[in-house]
Amino acid sequence: MLYLVNHRVMDVESDFTFKSGGCYLNGNGRRKYLRAFIARMEEEIKAGGEELHPRWDLLMAQVKDYKKFIYNPKALFQP
Repeated sequence: MLYLVNHRVMDVESDFTFKSGGCYLNGNGRRKYLRAFIARMEEEIKAGGEELHPRWDLLMAQVKDYKKFIYNPKALFQP
């Protein structure tokens, strides 16, 4: 969130609502945040080899590996 505000993707005045001592995303802010989040997760990066993979795929692989570890603690989990 700080990255988005600091790089002027999001505007504090128009994308947030301040109430009850808190700072909340409004509808416009949520749309901008989700667009930026999805774009970031679709970026392709190298992981363990020369192939490029979307961040989504790497995250899902980690979740599946962690799930296997939870059900079978003898199998080591490599983050």
